[in-house]
Amino acid sequence: MSAYLGTACHGFPNAFILVGPNTALGHSSMIYMIESQVAYVMEALRATARNGAVEIDVRPEVQAAYAEEIQSKLAGTVWNSGGCHSWYLDARGRNTTLWPTFTFRFRQRTRAFDPSDYLRGALRRV
Repeated sequence: MSAYLGTACHGFPNAFILVGPNTALGHSSMIYMIESQVAYVMEALRATARNGAVEIDVRPEVQAAYAEEIQSKLAGTVWNSGGCHSWYLDARGRNTTLWPTFTFRFRQRTRAFDPSDYLRGALRRV
């Protein structure tokens, strides 16, 4: 289970997720994460409308690279290491639940919508 910025999942165009994979917190407010995601989704929708597009879908390689980055950051955390059997880990040992760092870093990542992260330079006209 993965989603780019915990918000967009390749193969599900025009569908956005709030509180998606790797956005949960054990140390701060989920409202902050949700507000960050809503601002990002609104920018994506504005870009879609500006381009007259009817479909938006994150590039699979962007989603995969993001998921690997998040897993790498989670590797040394208490939730993933130390011999604990964490309920945050799935059957393959991947933590698809928690955000691994400070919430302000998530806000920075979602602050600006980048059309190049999406298929065909951002948005598809159908």
